[in-house]
Parts: sequence; C-alpha cells; structure tokens
Amino acid sequence: MALSPLVLPARSGKRVRKLGVLTAAVLVTAGFAAGCSSPTTSATKAATSTVTVGLPAAPDALDPTTSSSLYGRIVFANMCQKLYDINSKLSIVPELAASLPKISDNGLTYTITVRSGIKFNDGTPLNAQAVKTTLDWYLSDPLSQRASELSQVKSVSVTGPMTVQLHLSSPFAPLTSILADRAGMILSAKQLHKLGKNFAQDPVCVGPFAFSSRPSTDEIVLAKSHDYHGQSAVHLSKVIFQVITDPSAMTADLESGNIQVAYQVAPQDVKSLENNSAIHVISENSLGYEGLDFNVGNVHGSLSTPGHADNPFAQHPQLREAFELSLNRAQINKVVFDGQYTPGCTPIPPNSPWAVNYPCPAQNVTQARKLVAASGVKTPIHVSLMLDNDPLEIQLGTVIQTMAKSAGFDVSLQPTEFTTSLSRAQAGSYEMFQIGWSGRIDPDQNIYDDWYPRSGLNYTGADYPALDKLLTQARTTMNTAARKTLYGRIVSMIENERNIIYLWYDKYVLGVRKNVTGIAYYPDALIRLAGARVGSAG
Repeated sequence: MALSPLVLPARSGKRVRKLGVLTAAVLVTAGFAAGCSSPTTSATKAATSTVTVGLPAAPDALDPTTSSSLYGRIVFANMCQKLYDINSKLSIVPELAASLPKISDNGLTYTITVRSGIKFNDGTPLNAQAVKTTLDWYLSDPLSQRASELSQVKSVSVTGPMTVQLHLSSPFAPLTSILADRAGMILSAKQLHKLGKNFAQDPVCVGPFAFSSRPSTDEIVLAKSHDYHGQSAVHLSKVIFQVITDPSAMTADLESGNIQVAYQVAPQDVKSLENNSAIHVISENSLGYEGLDFNVGNVHGSLSTPGHADNPFAQHPQLREAFELSLNRAQINKVVFDGQYTPGCTPIPPNSPWAVNYPCPAQNVTQARKLVAASGVKTPIHVSLMLDNDPLEIQLGTVIQTMAKSAGFDVSLQPTEFTTSLSRAQAGSYEMFQIGWSGRIDPDQNIYDDWYPRSGLNYTGADYPALDKLLTQARTTMNTAARKTLYGRIVSMIENERNIIYLWYDKYVLGVRKNVTGIAYYPDALIRLAGARVGSAG
C-alpha cells in the first residue's frame, strides 16, 4: 500500500464558501435520468461501482490521533467508525457502542458496552481491550489532538470482554459528543502497535471502506471492506477522494462526469448546476464558523506554553478591536458570498440550541482610527494575512484589505497552499490567518480547544486564566441551563479579547450526479457513502 505523507494537524478544513438549494438533513435518493432502460453489462457495472469525490483541498494526515481538518473527517466518515455518531436529526446514536453510555450518579464513571461481532478492516476483532488501547493512545501520544478533548478522562479500564469504563477527574458534559467524533474512532490495536506514530501511512479502523492507497497528497483511494459487518449493504467497490483546488474545474468535472460528487460548489456555478438535469445541488447550514485568527501568543507552537508574539496585534490589543471595527460583515457576505451566508460574531451559530444572543459591533471606521491613534503605532500598520490560494479566497482577502486600509492597516495577502498554512498556523509562523471550524453539536467543541492553552488547535496562543476557569466550569457542569449561562459569559469574554474575529457562518454545499443515490449528508458536513450506489447514466 502506498504511504501517505505526514501533514501536521489543523483546527479546520477550508471554509465552505458556496451556495445551496435544498436545506435539510438529506439522504440523496434521486432516481436515474429518464429513458434509461437498456441493460447494463458486467463491465459497465464494474466501472460504475466507483465514486470519485472532489475535495477543494487535501486532507491532513489520515490518523485520527493527529488529524483535525474537515477533509480528513470526510474520509474518516467512510473508513473509521466511532463509538457514537449523529443521525439526520443531530441526535447522538450508538455506532460501535451497543448503546449510549451509562453514567454514574456522580458523573465520574462512563460505562460503555461495545458491539459484538465487529471486525477491524484487518480482520482482528473489536473488543473492549481495543477501545482501551485506542483511548490510552489518544491520551498519551505527545502529538495527539485528542488529548485535550479527553482531558477529563483519568483512566480507562476493561471490566469485561466487551465493556470499558472511563474514569473521569470531574463530570464532563461534552464527553458523549466528543466520542461521536475523532476521539471515538477506534483503531486496530494490531496496526497501532505495528506503526505507532506512523499510523497514517496505512490506517486500519472499522468501516465500510478500507484504506487502499494515497498515491499523492491529492488522492486517497478506499476499497470496499471484506471485514465490515454490514458489507452486504455496501454497493460501491471503491471510493476515490480527489483534490481539485480550482472551483471552476470542480464544476466542470462534475458536469462531465469525471467526478460524481463535488464537495464545494462555487456560488457563480450554482445556477448552471441547478439547470443541469443530471445533478442535484444540496446544502446544509454549518454548525461552525469562519473568521480571522491573530497570533497573540503562539511563539513556540500551539502545543507549547504561550508567550508574547512579536507583532502589533499582540502588543496592542486595541488594534484587534480596531481591525474588527474596520470590517463590514454584511458587505463581506454580499460581495464575496453572494449573500448566501450568515454574518455573525460568536463561535456558536444561530441554528445551534446553544446560540448566544450577542450583538455584533457594526463597522465604525472613525472609532477604529481613534483606537489606532491611541495605540501609538505608526501608520500604516503592516500585517500579513495568510489565506488559502484560490480565487474566491483571494477575493475575500482583497475585500478585507480594502476595508482595513481605511482604518490605517496595510494588509498584505499571503496566499498559501492549504495544508502548508495549517502547519504554519500550528507552529505560530503567521500574523493573521483566515480559517474556520466545521462545527460540532456541543459548544465546548467549538470553543475550548481554540482558546485553552497548550491545545494543538489554539493557533492564537490564547492564555487567559479567567477564561480558562470558565471553560473548565462549562464542560464540568451537567445542568444545561447553567451551561448556557456560562457560555454567555464565555462568548462575552472572548469577544473582548478578539484573538479570533468571528465573521460568518457557512452553508455546506454538495453537488451530486443524479445517478448516484444513497449518500447520507447531514449538517456535520460529512459525506457518508456506506449506502451509496451508482446507476445507469441514462
């Protein structure tokens, strides 16, 4: 099997910057094009049992331990099942677990029973010991992105062949939700012992598809698993994830049939796809956010103790406020995204039951100039904005550049290949970075790792003891009403610091050829292909 290159993990995949048509949790079940009645030969069936998914950027390392990009999660959704998952209604449901966890009265012990008769994609059995081995690895690996997510877990014990207990240092409200994401992906102990930190070279999990190869950073091939317990319901023999960075090329490839699924449709291409009888265009409102990160204290890497970054925004906090006041969120949405997104200024989107009613500051260039003058920094204030290297992102950067100039900022755009930008952000090698987060059900997962010191996702180097205390209190409080109150206070505090200026909430958009059916697509933005099949093109 081909080896995948090791790419440093990151907080988020590229922002989803496209326009959609249908808005609901969707199972793509469209019929075939009219007039398809001729029988399909065996050769044709074999050729059409492959689905190619176009992705706008490359996934990071295919190791749930270190991965953090949205595109990695899309691949994992088809090869690495979790203890829990979400359904179309965003409810948490068992996946590799037999039922939801049993939580002790004091909230300190979670008992999880694992489903029986399940095998990893290398034929080894899933059992309680495999769960313990994986969780222990997530907690102990120095490069683990899961360690901070599972920080309240003191230890994991095996209490029966198919039963594990998670022992917590304090109650931990988001835990079940966390186990419905990468921290709940269970790795083959055999493969983990063999490869260790090189697990991404040949990852083995439980899933409808098994890793086959990664010929290059831009291509990942999965093959139908012969060890998967539900293999009789899996109709595809192969899934290919192909990186296509040019939005126009992505649309052209979808229309020509070179790819069957396009993960981000450019706004200017939506109308033509709507009018194409061979294609569905589907959208889901994001659970996450998009914004600007400022490097305030990330001087030795996000996993290290924060320090004091050497740039004006770190040394003069009022400049972060001035920069925010120079921006017009509604205008950015209108000019760059054709008005399709939702402007906002918190890490919790308005469609979340945890949404906080926080008024966003309006553009106020006069006040921005006063803050700039009060800082004593000579104007124009030079700042480099790292952003993805594609036309729409450059357009976004140009709009931000123009708005900020009126307040005395000279923004130079730094277009950067996506995975490279993630590595630089984690290392602290940036001043300002346009990035986002695909979002989770529990608000803790939209905030904690971005703001808590020594988290791999804390690109800004945030280090605020009072905030840290609130973040910990919110995740250890089991009462929902009390947690909502705490998140109101947290949002107010992070808005005051402005290490991240939150700007808008995306829609996740999918273009699918109509002869591909059975794709499950929910607001978590993951493409689930276990039930997909390809029919005649007509």
